Amino acid sequence: MIKIYHVPHSRSLRVVWLMEELGEAYEVARVAYPPDDAFRAISPTGSIPTIVDGDIVMGESLAILQYLTGRRIQQTLAAGLTVGPNPDPAAYAEHLQFLHLGEASLMTPLAILARTQRTAPEGQTSNFTTELCGTLLKNRLGVVEARLADGRTWLTGETFTIADISVGYALGFARLRQMDALLGPLTTAYLDRIQARPAYQRAAAK
Repeated sequence: MIKIYHVPHSRSLRVVWLMEELGEAYEVARVAYPPDDAFRAISPTGSIPTIVDGDIVMGESLAILQYLTGRRIQQTLAAGLTVGPNPDPAAYAEHLQFLHLGEASLMTPLAILARTQRTAPEGQTSNFTTELCGTLLKNRLGVVEARLADGRTWLTGETFTIADISVGYALGFARLRQMDALLGPLTTAYLDRIQARPAYQRAAAK
């Protein structure tokens, strides 16, 4: 059974959420934050999430999503959560682009913006960093809004995939940090659909 080291509302939500979508048994181990020495003995980087799957120990949420779906390729194909084996190159490229957009293009500036605003002296929540992150996010969230403009339900069409888990977590982080104003109307409706999924709600309650 997969063991997931988890901190609520952190990127480990992506992994718990995937397991809920798959309907597969797993174990959650809550981790104190910042990580203590006992956890660092398992994960030297102190990375959240970390999973243990038999002799395999790994971190990085998107790598874990790819690993778990790859190990369960028939199950995940049946559920529509990923593409492959031997997918159409264009469909695979599209899937990977949005899978990684959720972390590299969205979560990085969102996390910097949230931390800067939280730690800034009172009345000084705007500075070069927040302005830069805001500009980046306006552009990158615009890509998501434009993607949904044709009426599609999910990012790559009518089938929910791990790309939606990746991007959905980032959008949910924005909502949690009261940055909803950054989201366009189509993106807001998309996030509402995501957060209405039973698997998401079960994962968010862990």
